[in-house]
Amino acid sequence: MKGFMNEPRKIIQGLWPALVILVAALLVSTFVTEFTFVSGTQAIWKTLVRFLRLSATLVIPLLFLPQVCSLMQALLNRGHMQLIQLQEENERVFQPVLYWLLRPFQGIGLAMLFAAKLLYFLQIYSGSRVGTSTILPPGQFYFLRFLTATAIAVAVSWLLSFLWALDDLGVRCYNRKTKEIRMIGKYLGLFLPIFFGFYGIMNIFEDSPWSLAAQYVAQMVIVLYPPFVAFIVFHAWYVKRFKSVLLKKLHVTDEPFMT
Repeated sequence: MKGFMNEPRKIIQGLWPALVILVAALLVSTFVTEFTFVSGTQAIWKTLVRFLRLSATLVIPLLFLPQVCSLMQALLNRGHMQLIQLQEENERVFQPVLYWLLRPFQGIGLAMLFAAKLLYFLQIYSGSRVGTSTILPPGQFYFLRFLTATAIAVAVSWLLSFLWALDDLGVRCYNRKTKEIRMIGKYLGLFLPIFFGFYGIMNIFEDSPWSLAAQYVAQMVIVLYPPFVAFIVFHAWYVKRFKSVLLKKLHVTDEPFMT
């Protein structure tokens, strides 16, 4: 992250792919056809409000990242395990592929995976099948639906912000007994949440033709992409700004072989 996020201009530069997708979706929805589940003149304010609401839901939990790190370090710094910082990885330059492609789709896939698991649970609990109407945005506001979507977004924000912070800071888990150094969260991976998240949502849409289901999922991705890019950009700024605080909360050492 060296040389990145030093000023507001850099933040705007990091956000430009999200803004392009947002404006394109707004124009298509307003002047061409129904797109991203809105249409007509209402699309102008609905698209912007939705972007701001989803972005805020993902970004605001970053304020609690130090507390999350403090809680998680108690689980990771135990027994023979110790969190260490690899000096050669503690500074990262801005990588467009990572910040504009890989991480946004990891976040979108994980959010879809959480949503699919919740819908399956509700399906089992209620004994009735969850239909397409349960997933697609309704025409009016439902508080329970809003609360559920917010809870999923906050959970995804805390999980990914913690794992990404460890990666950006070069923090790894060191086993003093075996001398192994491992990346935390490597089993979460990149493609597993994407594959299982998209697959789970597609299964929910099994009562619709495959082409229509793919269209729904594509529109969901377009809706979620700008907020996740905003989340990733502000996450990069936050980790750089509060690097020393996060490392202190994690009880990290850079000299594992001396212990």
